[in-house]
Amino acid sequence: MVVVSRSVHIDAPVERVFALMADPLARSRLSPTTRPIRAEIETDGPLREGSICHFRLAAGNRILDYRTRVREFVPDRTIVAVSDSAVPFEVQIETQPEDSGARLTQTERFEATDELLREALPRSLSSRVLSATIRLFQSIDTDAALELRGRQEEELAQRLEGEMDRWLLAIKHHLEDGGGH
Repeated sequence: MVVVSRSVHIDAPVERVFALMADPLARSRLSPTTRPIRAEIETDGPLREGSICHFRLAAGNRILDYRTRVREFVPDRTIVAVSDSAVPFEVQIETQPEDSGARLTQTERFEATDELLREALPRSLSSRVLSATIRLFQSIDTDAALELRGRQEEELAQRLEGEMDRWLLAIKHHLEDGGGH
């Protein structure tokens, strides 16, 4: 399982930070890696436990289309949602008072597919050669195959941490510059 967790201090009240994170479209608009085509709560009312959100996002030349179900919702504190996507994931968003503002933490958990792991590799490595090497290791040395997969998962997590850091900074700047009122 890959777990990516990052946090940032924001000089804004917890209520404002949480309100932004509870708005799928506003939150999606600040992502540096995707562009929202659709990001909305499909169930009636504001976000709450049991809410279903539909996301249709452009990521480069790919379209990501999935729904999430809010499994846990504690106002001004926690949102936990699980997806119905091809690679199911869980997102946990937490806000807490900190100094004169708020600490925002986002944690994502998912099982990495072979395709996701190949995408995380440096461009200089041939995915065909690597796939053949992994298959060979799996048939000869399962420990080596597991170690290689672990390294791939670490590289994927590092790439996603960088993307999440950029997103959290965009949220921070948006809220500190007066957005999200």
